Amino acid sequence: MKFRPADEITGYHVHIYYDGATKQWAGHLRREVAKLFPDAEIGRWRDKAPQGPHPQSHYQIAFETELFAHIVPWLTLNRGALDMLVHPNTGDGYEDHANNRMWVGSSLDLRLDYLKQLAEKRKAAKAQKAA
Repeated sequence: MKFRPADEITGYHVHIYYDGATKQWAGHLRREVAKLFPDAEIGRWRDKAPQGPHPQSHYQIAFETELFAHIVPWLTLNRGALDMLVHPNTGDGYEDHANNRMWVGSSLDLRLDYLKQLAEKRKAAKAQKAA
């Protein structure tokens, strides 16, 4: 078994999932995150679902590893009825979403086949470019 060093993590994403009943709270949470954690990058609203591997409407918060100990506990305490996916960024989107993920609230069934196909396409393109 090979253990991986934590310095493979270049940052984190939190995906905040919402629906019609929880979108207003998601907006309140979004504004408060922007105030409290100005170094975090808040992505756009993604009302169209499914989108990519995400089965439900969501927005993303990206942040450096140093913020993890501050932002994730705060989100945990203030999530209300929102479900959240937390994952590291190691350069392997499939691995990060499938095996390195953490859930705050209930877990959702991600569309991991989408990420697997994307990874295979990138690998094929890289191999073709190298040839």
